[in-house]
Amino acid sequence: MKFKVFFVRYVQSMPDLFGNVVPVDGTDALKPVIINDFLKRKELSFVNPRNGKTYHRHYAIMPQGGVAVIDVGEYVDGNFMYATVGINLSRNQYQPYIVIGCHHKEFSDINLIANMVTQSLNWVLTGTNTTVKLEACHKPIAWEKDILHSYMKGMDNRMFNPMNVFGYEMLDEKFMSMGKRKTRPRNSHEILDFLIAGSEDVLLAWLHSMVDDKNHPKDMMRPVRALIELKRTYKISYDAFIKEFNKAGMISRTTYNDYVNLAKEPYFDDEKYAKVMQYVEEYFSFCIKE
Repeated sequence: MKFKVFFVRYVQSMPDLFGNVVPVDGTDALKPVIINDFLKRKELSFVNPRNGKTYHRHYAIMPQGGVAVIDVGEYVDGNFMYATVGINLSRNQYQPYIVIGCHHKEFSDINLIANMVTQSLNWVLTGTNTTVKLEACHKPIAWEKDILHSYMKGMDNRMFNPMNVFGYEMLDEKFMSMGKRKTRPRNSHEILDFLIAGSEDVLLAWLHSMVDDKNHPKDMMRPVRALIELKRTYKISYDAFIKEFNKAGMISRTTYNDYVNLAKEPYFDDEKYAKVMQYVEEYFSFCIKE
């Protein structure tokens, strides 16, 4: 197996007044690209510029810590012939870089794969005035250690990791058991009656991690509102919320109902709420069946 490291360089797609290309820091531009691709909101497309062939892509691990590992290739006689594209945007030890590793001789033109990666990223970045190019690294760097360290360090920055609840080894079992309740609960005092069947452990653990240490209504209600707004749960009743999280005296029934009323916008232009919404989408989209 052979590897090649490329540094990611960012430039403005529009020149300055003197006609010069302006270098920029595009790390923040690429991170949402990876998130959107992982969640299948706007997917990367890897196309061979020589013949127009489109290749499949699969994530080898869940992205975190600025690290994403993507397998790109094609199926030949039922076997996946692929190359691995490791992306590290963490800046933990080096400037952003991409490592391409070839596993199969049938798909081992590293420079061709690098061109496809560049083309795909720039297609997604269309309209941002930022483009990327890959420059080959000509000196050895400890990328294996750096990627592992960056990925593990990313665990410290997660507000909640659903893999800690059941792990990848139980995903098949989870998918088989998940489903939605046929009837909507009304005035139950049990929070489990409002959570999607088969996903209660994930949702409840995440809610406790987000609500337990909060004492102000606006803070404690952000995750509840986000789950309801993104249809990850039914509208949890006031009594069920108070019973589960022991918040008696901290939030009134009227205030609570205002926060869960989708006709109102209590978190309009709230940056903290936007981040909570992002966490919900990122961590639950892949493990809770729609």
